[in-house]
Amino acid sequence: MRTKLFFITVLFCLVASSVSGQMRGNLASSVGVSGGYVEDGYGIMGTFNFHPNRFQYFQISVLAAIAEDKGAQNIPYNIFTIQPGLYYRVFMAPRRKNFSLFLGGGGLFGYEVINNGSNELPTGALINGKSQFIYGLYLGAEMEIGLSNDFSLLVKANEYYHVNSDVGNFYPYVGVGLRYFLF
Repeated sequence: MRTKLFFITVLFCLVASSVSGQMRGNLASSVGVSGGYVEDGYGIMGTFNFHPNRFQYFQISVLAAIAEDKGAQNIPYNIFTIQPGLYYRVFMAPRRKNFSLFLGGGGLFGYEVINNGSNELPTGALINGKSQFIYGLYLGAEMEIGLSNDFSLLVKANEYYHVNSDVGNFYPYVGVGLRYFLF
């Protein structure tokens, strides 16, 4: 219960800071979508970014992963997470100013579904893991290449630490996508 309260508090603080930041004016927001690789499968991520200035942004992202654990038995699983976080620009190309590198991180919470919710495989073998609520932390890097005033190419790399996952504690995501600046 304490971890749920912690993540709700973090999410509330992110929303409150973005609302108070919008009162200052001259700010930007963007949305993005990317697709790529997760461990043993594929993932798609949607993001909403609030940029209080040119050097940082708050991000809320949603990841959906479809994968299959390959071993003695192939076990399908899906992971769905919401990730509030904060990113800082650590590099910007000096001459062209259309290339930036951001580093950040935050928390995550979501749900993992193992073998479509069934603990029995078609062979009759039983799975020890179960579908459950998951939570944890992540670190991320984003490269952004400006294509125009409104669009940019995005390359994302995140490493997740799921505290209580039956699939595995560390979980990578690498993807490529587009970002659109709303205003």
